Amino acid sequence: MNETLLVLYFPVWIACVIGTWLFFRGRDPAFKKRWYRHAYAFNITVIGGMIVLMTIPHWEAFVIFTAAVLFFMWIALFRTRICPSCGKVCQPEYLITPQKFCSKCGAALD
Repeated sequence: MNETLLVLYFPVWIACVIGTWLFFRGRDPAFKKRWYRHAYAFNITVIGGMIVLMTIPHWEAFVIFTAAVLFFMWIALFRTRICPSCGKVCQPEYLITPQKFCSKCGAALD
């Protein structure tokens, strides 16, 4: 395992969390809907890339973590919906089935 990446992982993760929170805080639903995929693709690429790079010496872990990062990227980008009424990020039900209605306000999700 690459110790340099391990030391950098948590500060980078915290910076991504705080940066995303500040970026989306107080924004309207149209803004969230437009920029959600871009912001989360960046976050998943940075964090997932660091995890995958840490596992390069061990090919079994590399394959497993690469598949996991790609799966979670697919869920975050294509199965998560933004409510057009309240702006809530609605995660998929049962891991892969997108929600049809917002759990906060009950509006239909597209």
